[in-house]
Amino acid sequence: MKRIIAGIVVIGCVGVVFASMGVSQLSPGAIDRVKPMASDIPEGYIYGKIPEPYKKTLKDNPWMMDRAAIRRLADKVYPGGDHNKIAAMHLSIIADEKKPFNDDIVCYVILYHNEKAAREEMKKFSEYAGFNADRALLLSRDNLAVFIFVDDIENFHHIQEMARAIGERIKGL
Repeated sequence: MKRIIAGIVVIGCVGVVFASMGVSQLSPGAIDRVKPMASDIPEGYIYGKIPEPYKKTLKDNPWMMDRAAIRRLADKVYPGGDHNKIAAMHLSIIADEKKPFNDDIVCYVILYHNEKAAREEMKKFSEYAGFNADRALLLSRDNLAVFIFVDDIENFHHIQEMARAIGERIKGL
């Protein structure tokens, strides 16, 4: 009887190992590899400055958000965003150099805890990006999402260029 139980446990463990081998999940280091870089910023633009009243939540720019900021902002990034499913979030605010306190282009790089959480959140995120297709782009892979949003649709071409560069880095993960 002990051998049968031990055999079942071993077979179960082997099954779990093989099942998990098929699941691809990115680590927090993926954010650093795909986040917008200085070379991605369009000419005439800079990393924006955070206005004093918002520094309580947004401590820097660009910034790897802390848990408190993720909790406060998840459902403001996209409707229904669940902060409990987010492992890490990076924010870059890009502004016209003549108006450094603007948020002309905003890029979020979000890493979800796992692919199940990512699938659930990507349904909401994709719907939101679809409604804003003239000013937003959404890229994803496994449990990682990159959302780029532009205020003025006249500048949509800037986020298209950024998305191409970031997309190439995502492919390399």
